[in-house]
Parts: sequence; structure tokens; C-alpha cells
Amino acid sequence: GHTNYVYSVAWRPDGKVLGSGSWDDTVRLWDGESGDCLHTLQGHTDSVRFVAWRPDGKVLASGSCDDTVRLWDGESGRCLRTLEGHTDSVISVAWRPDGKVLASWSCDETVRLWDGESGRCLRTLGGHTKSVNSVAWRPDGKVLGSGSSDNTVRLWNGESGDYLCTLEGHTNYVYSVAWRPDGKVLGSGSWDD
Repeated sequence: GHTNYVYSVAWRPDGKVLGSGSWDDTVRLWDGESGDCLHTLQGHTDSVRFVAWRPDGKVLASGSCDDTVRLWDGESGRCLRTLEGHTDSVISVAWRPDGKVLASWSCDETVRLWDGESGRCLRTLGGHTKSVNSVAWRPDGKVLGSGSSDNTVRLWNGESGDYLCTLEGHTNYVYSVAWRPDGKVLGSGSWDD
């Protein structure tokens, strides 16, 4: 198994494979029935902070403290692409519900939107003044919310990446954002109690 802390796990949508990301700089794919390790995915040069499956289950994305995102084939474990552009640790990644766009966010105070097939950076979303800690796609994929250590939540157009507005009111770091399933309300969690 892993040789250091496991930071993130995610089930492939069909429930047959579990992906895990670790401080040992690797991603592993595990058989969902037997628990056997199917593949050890190597290539990151620092801790893997988060893993997320594309909705079709064909690609696993991983974000790392080596400032990169990697896209892995969900069956073979082969690295398909390395997405470079962040200038500090990638905290996490999230697929838009249609699987066409991947968001990554980082300690470099930005969110990046990547084409889910080519890996091309579509847009860099700047405006937060401290680390971005959480991002959530509205269920229809039309709006992206981001929460930051600058105590704010920002909303972005989920297709163009255009800035929509800043939600203020927290008095400490915003560490989590999540949309209600109907997409009408965004919740945010902060260290401000």
C-alpha cells in the first residue's frame, strides 16, 4: 500500500475502482471488491492532495504539492497529461458535471479551468488575495463558487470563467463551499465559527 498518509480517496462512478492520493507522491487504483492494488501511478514529485474521477469514469485527475495536475487513464493507470501553470501547491480538483472542464485551485490564489480532453488551460481565475481552499460547481455546471483564505466566496461563470460577484461576510478563512442539489443556494464554511 501507500508508504505515507493518504490525503484523498474517490470512487470511480461505477463503484468498481477506488482511487487514492498520498503524501508518498503516488496515486493508487484499488479493486473495489477485493481491495487489491491494481496500479501505482507515479509521476508526481510531491504529495498528492486530491483525486477526482471524471463523471464518465474514464479519467482520474490528481492535484499535487508539486504545483501540477495529472490526468490518468482510469483503466490502465497511464498518465495521459500533466497540466502545468499553477505556481504553488494544487489543493484540489473538481470536474464540471458534464466532464468537459476540470477546475483546479491552489495556494497561488488562483483557480484554473482546463479542457478535460486536451488538458489546455482555458482560463485562469484570479481575484482572491490568499489561497483558494474550496471550489464547487453548481449542479448544472453554469456557475463555479470558490472559497478562500481571504475570507470571501467568489462566483464565476462556469462556461466562460467570467467573474460574477464576491460574497462577503465571513471574518476568517473560508474552507468549504457546496451547492444545494437544486443549485439555488451555495453554503460556505469558515473558521469564523
